[in-house]
Amino acid sequence: MAKTRRGQGIRRKARRVKVTTARAVSGAGRQARRVQVTLGDLIAAAFDTVGGEVKKVKQVMSSKDMVLATGKHIVFVG
Repeated sequence: MAKTRRGQGIRRKARRVKVTTARAVSGAGRQARRVQVTLGDLIAAAFDTVGGEVKKVKQVMSSKDMVLATGKHIVFVG
């Protein structure tokens, strides 16, 4: 505890922390238990999220965020 003069409070500056996706994902992975998910489940979830557009699903599945979350780089051919 810091010493202060009478009537003076301690001023503290709020620290801004810039959270990157990698840091957020790695922090979430430590606390959550691991779940085994198939590639089909991931694709189905992407379709549900995007709304059924194939090009957008391809972008979501190939994104850097998905690579960080799954630990695998998914490439679509065709």
